[in-house]
Amino acid sequence: MSTSTPLVFRPSTTQRSLAALLCVGSWLVGVRALAALLENLPRMTRMLRAAEVAGEPTLALWLQLVAAVAAVLVAGGLLLLSIAAFLSVEGCAVLVDEIGISVEQHLLPGPLGGLLGSGRLAWKQVGALERSGPFFVLRAITPPEGGPRLRPLRFLLVENLDRLVHLILERSPNLHLEG
Repeated sequence: MSTSTPLVFRPSTTQRSLAALLCVGSWLVGVRALAALLENLPRMTRMLRAAEVAGEPTLALWLQLVAAVAAVLVAGGLLLLSIAAFLSVEGCAVLVDEIGISVEQHLLPGPLGGLLGSGRLAWKQVGALERSGPFFVLRAITPPEGGPRLRPLRFLLVENLDRLVHLILERSPNLHLEG
């Protein structure tokens, strides 16, 4: 393998299709929940006004209203997370060459891609290979005093994962397996 032709590991078509299907499904459920809230919001406010006029306690109605709005806000955050996960799967490419390994996130903006684990490590800098949540993580060795601290590389899915792990194990002289 020469440095001009790196090996490229990407998620398979099946993995990318499943990620798209999960993302679309979560969006359909989320939009339906938001529509149900908007449909029932006038009824809930009328019940609140009627309870206030009748002098009945309204704490339970307020709690229901606040819980419904909070649930929709949390669901919205989860929907944004599902989009980020889909873009991370769809745009991920792990490149392996003679010099090192790099993870690229093509569909995410630079800073967000960096937070999700894009970057490059030379083989001698690879210090640990581990699984952290849904991610496979390559951590750099701790730098000497005053050296810059390198960010870990993360990726979710790739086709031929066993071949990629074998290459990492074979080429990384300072690698320590975690957990």
